[in-house]
Amino acid sequence: MTPSILYFSPQLASRKAQLQTLLSKYVQSIEWQAVQSIDQSPFLSIVLLAEKDIKASDWPLLASRKTIVILDEWSLERSITWIQKGVANCFALDDEHLIAGLVAELSTFYLSPAHQTEDDILQVIIDAIPAPIFFKDHLHIYRGCNKAFSQSLGVPREKVIGYSVYEVAPKHLADKYYKADCQLLAQGGTQRYEAQVLFADGTLHEIEFNKAVFKNAKGESAGQVGVMLDITERTQLMRKLDKATRTDPLTGTSNRREFNLIIHDELNLQKQFEKKLCLMTLDIDFFKKINDKFGHSGGDQALQLIAEWLQKKLRSTDTLFRVGGEEFYILMRDTDIQNALKTAERLCKGMATHTFLINQQSVHITLSAGVIELAPTTDLESALDMVDKALYEAKSDGRNCVCPVFQ
Repeated sequence: MTPSILYFSPQLASRKAQLQTLLSKYVQSIEWQAVQSIDQSPFLSIVLLAEKDIKASDWPLLASRKTIVILDEWSLERSITWIQKGVANCFALDDEHLIAGLVAELSTFYLSPAHQTEDDILQVIIDAIPAPIFFKDHLHIYRGCNKAFSQSLGVPREKVIGYSVYEVAPKHLADKYYKADCQLLAQGGTQRYEAQVLFADGTLHEIEFNKAVFKNAKGESAGQVGVMLDITERTQLMRKLDKATRTDPLTGTSNRREFNLIIHDELNLQKQFEKKLCLMTLDIDFFKKINDKFGHSGGDQALQLIAEWLQKKLRSTDTLFRVGGEEFYILMRDTDIQNALKTAERLCKGMATHTFLINQQSVHITLSAGVIELAPTTDLESALDMVDKALYEAKSDGRNCVCPVFQ
């Protein structure tokens, strides 16, 4: 083998100059040689292969070379797939510094084999992977990690290797990790779960752990290897999206979907703790006149002002929902029908005497309301039908009033 030759596939020709410049800082006299397939490179040579250039016939030879696969876009899943096929590592196409760093280390190893060990080259390989990696023995003691793991946690490698998770992470987090570790070693195979990890900067990150058991020569579980994928941004985005689906975009109140999601839980809690629960339905009187006078933008402004006014008049335990165009629900916890009725009357009177400013004009608005107490045995669909009928009865009675449902 000629260790100073670096073999590369056609798709990487455009990156050759950049990599050559970077490598020249670490390794002298590396010769570049293009190959159409991996069998054109000698055994144990260093080969850079673009993922697109790899053919099925190349797979059996990947592990017999020090193969580095270059992905158009790096992903943990694809990297693991290729590493399982025997490649040394995977990088994104634009990670020239990481590629050059690993090539330099591998070149040094082959030029000076007496000064490198198998463990050393393994460490070089995992250090080049941007995702935090660790492995532990069957006693849950750390036996190795990469730079990304040490840097993420802010713990030097010498303070990781030989230590337990309880000496690396806060106890309340270590308890979760240890429980998961025990489950994995007991069941074998692989494990995937999400948990928080305290990073070096003091912030908690949402992490997806992907772990697998490795075995000894006897086929017994000898420990586990794990990869940490930071999903903090993804989790935050999912939470924002979930909140958005539960929130009325115009008024910022909860919406009908949120009501449908929580109402059954509220009824179960009511039954479990024997507490009162009431529902008020509100409708803005003559809302069409507001739209006709001020246009839809004025109508939207009115809805926003009304929702804001209602929120200020409610208790922290009450929840306001916009469930239709100008219709709102108020879920009142720990409230019986008499107190719910008083609250509804107070809101109607308060609204009638309040002056709203829409498009620089003073506007007076009134509400009609229906109120019902939700008993543990009440059928929800029937209850909603009854309180809606009560609301329309209030409308029929001249508006700006409350009609309760007594069961």
